Amino acid sequence: MRTFSIWLICLIGGVPGWLAAQDMHFSQPRPAAFRLSPALAGAYEPTRQLALGYRSQWQAVPVAYETLVAGYSQKIALPGSRGHYLAAGGRMAYDQAGDGNLSWLQVAGSAAFHLQLSEGQYLSTGLEGSAGQRGFSPAAFQFGDQFADNLFDPSSPTAEQLERTVAGYASWGAGLAWAYRPVQSRFRLHLALGAFHLNQPVLSFLGGEGPPLPIRYALSVGAVLPATDQASVLASLLWQQQGVYREALLLGGARLHLDAYGLPAIALSFEGGYRLSDALVLSIGGQYREWELGLSYDINVSPFQQATNGRGGAELWLQYSLTAVEPPPVFKACPIF
Repeated sequence: MRTFSIWLICLIGGVPGWLAAQDMHFSQPRPAAFRLSPALAGAYEPTRQLALGYRSQWQAVPVAYETLVAGYSQKIALPGSRGHYLAAGGRMAYDQAGDGNLSWLQVAGSAAFHLQLSEGQYLSTGLEGSAGQRGFSPAAFQFGDQFADNLFDPSSPTAEQLERTVAGYASWGAGLAWAYRPVQSRFRLHLALGAFHLNQPVLSFLGGEGPPLPIRYALSVGAVLPATDQASVLASLLWQQQGVYREALLLGGARLHLDAYGLPAIALSFEGGYRLSDALVLSIGGQYREWELGLSYDINVSPFQQATNGRGGAELWLQYSLTAVEPPPVFKACPIF
């Protein structure tokens, strides 16, 4: 094996350098929000939530850049706690990119405690443990000793030896969140902080050598502001940093409830936003009872648009929420006459 750098260039050839160093990211921050902070597990009205997401990045690039994610969280009641409760969540994500099928599998579990400060106001803390695996397939690589007279011969053997094509890690994270969601109003406001890979594990194909995985910090702010009986204003801000790489995403839009139009339990949302120095984001969503579907599209405006022609990629989310009917705190039998 000549040098690690030779086959690493082959591995991520055609992929921007930041992709290999960052956790996965999405343009819709609300579904499975606890991926932004462990404290957001269970930080909502429903008792249970299940979310599925798919993202296809850079449609104009002739190799696949795809991400799948699934998340589940559930409240856990604390009898006699006067509104305080626990929550548990789990998420799994899989990312694949480039000719070498550079993949990233992440599995995480989280636990959160929600302290009720007043009616509708909560302060939450959370912890997360996660494990991940990076891998690639060298079958599509082209090495120098497979070229003859400047022509590549795929049947020609290579002397290059790649000792490891899989690398794993284990890490943990923590989060803090504040939320205000009054019972008799559609008004919602939350602020959340999250920090992941706090132990900075080493993720390397060289058997323990290499730089540690940087801590990922995340700040998310979200608001729903009722404007009329049928409409609400939506606003959200997401900021993340991992090592020297930063992401800032600002979204704004509106949600329209269609009860007045003879379509009860149905709502439509429209949003637009900007990811700093990267992409314009357009999003549309629909909600029917427990189900919510969201579709967004990124229009790339970064220097990489020379390769993508502005086609950043699509993102699809499906979320299911279930609210359990709680028994009354005091049972009182009606008298029989």
